[in-house]
Amino acid sequence: MEFSTTDQEEIETLKKWWRENGTSTVVGIVIGLAALFGWQGWNQYQEQQGVGASRYFEQMQSAVIRKDHEKAKQYGGSLLEDYPGSVYAAHGALALAALEVEKGDFAAARVRFQWVLENSSHDAPMQLAQLGIARLYLDEGEIDSALMRLASLPETIYPSQFSEVRGDALRMKGDLSGAQLAYTEAMQMADRSDQRRELLEMKLAEVTP
Repeated sequence: MEFSTTDQEEIETLKKWWRENGTSTVVGIVIGLAALFGWQGWNQYQEQQGVGASRYFEQMQSAVIRKDHEKAKQYGGSLLEDYPGSVYAAHGALALAALEVEKGDFAAARVRFQWVLENSSHDAPMQLAQLGIARLYLDEGEIDSALMRLASLPETIYPSQFSEVRGDALRMKGDLSGAQLAYTEAMQMADRSDQRRELLEMKLAEVTP
């Protein structure tokens, strides 16, 4: 498939954003996992999953924060191998995918995202994996594939993020009015404290006549 200079610039812009922000986005989700479940529910879940999985997860989380990627991959690999059905493993795989994206290894990132879809039964990480794959499709210029991936989930836990990526896809497709609507929806559904709001405002301004 051939792309115009504008298309290539859009793709490079998206790649740059994902490399700069993808890791922090996923790591933020990893760090905020306790808040997602609620403290009481989190403690109960730790008991159900066992000390081993939580220990691997905490070690991996610490390594990611220190940017010790080799240790993070080591702990993450053990987590995925020993506790593949746990929510710890699903979020660990997402963090590993983000690290692969940061290195520019999009093929390896896709494998991590696909692992989540094939091994997890938890909605939150599965939807984040879908979102990650959609972004990778955009990196490759496969706009229609990205839109199909986003449309496969009519209801999502992350409506603002999905609307943003849909806007990115529509902008690349040349549908500026559709992109404007998607970015507006993303802004409306984003929490007021969401650090993405400034970026969304910039994207919205770019497609608004």
